[in-house]
Amino acid sequence: MASGMWPAVSGAIAQSRAIDTVSNNLANSNTDGFKKDTVTFKKVLDHEQREFAHSELQKQPFPDDDIILLEGSDQDFVVADRTTSDFSQGSFKVTNAPLDVALNGPGFLEVSTSQGLRYTRYGGLKISGEGLLMTSDGYPVLASQSIGLVNALPGQAVQPISQGRQRTQGGVSVGQIPPETLARYIQLGDREGSLAITEGGEIYIGEELIAKLNVVEFKEPKNLEKNKNLLFHNKDVNNISPNQKATKIFQGMIEKSNVNPVKEMTQLIQSQRMFEHNLKAIKTYDSLMNKEANEVGKL
Repeated sequence: MASGMWPAVSGAIAQSRAIDTVSNNLANSNTDGFKKDTVTFKKVLDHEQREFAHSELQKQPFPDDDIILLEGSDQDFVVADRTTSDFSQGSFKVTNAPLDVALNGPGFLEVSTSQGLRYTRYGGLKISGEGLLMTSDGYPVLASQSIGLVNALPGQAVQPISQGRQRTQGGVSVGQIPPETLARYIQLGDREGSLAITEGGEIYIGEELIAKLNVVEFKEPKNLEKNKNLLFHNKDVNNISPNQKATKIFQGMIEKSNVNPVKEMTQLIQSQRMFEHNLKAIKTYDSLMNKEANEVGKL
């Protein structure tokens, strides 16, 4: 009897995760540059997978100690397999701000953080007090190349500079940042003239070419790991596409969130209903087991 409860329990947990994901999508529907997340599910059948699913279920805050692995019983599970980001193109809004850029295509801007290289679709840029081009959260935006320096490929592992007294550049601690990355910081300074950014990412002040934004494209964007502050982490250097020509940059625009509130509300309602159905199934099995223990045993 108890074996029938497992699909309902695992299904409720999986739908709970789906509800959390959709709710986060809705909360960020007006966040520029945000990419919505989707949860995929899988059915667990073989014995090893069942044991793994059981160990995952046991990590949940269930007070009922009776939820145990029933050897030899029919125990199918459903689990939330993984959460991936949807990188479909968001619509553009015109800001006319010279430092705002929107990426049309699969590319990402490369930025430097204290944890290493990260990538973002959000192009709301600013100039720091020291004249560095940075994201709105204070991460330096990187150029594709630097004069006098042979650059590593985007994302290529490099040795950090030696430890010692921490230095700062543009308000950012650079004590552990590779010199190859430091050399690709974009210094705009106090140059006179209008700032222009071309579709290819070249930054001009007046007639002077200052730098070129490093736009990185990936073979499998779904393998990127989402971090906070609209940043993504690429853990596999081989995931970087060698032919990065599909992305164009538009100055004076910002890419909006790709969340469709109507679709997300529909998905939220469906997930909530599935969650409630699983709860009803759990209550039904609980009632049946109660009768089995207290009524059938008296016969």
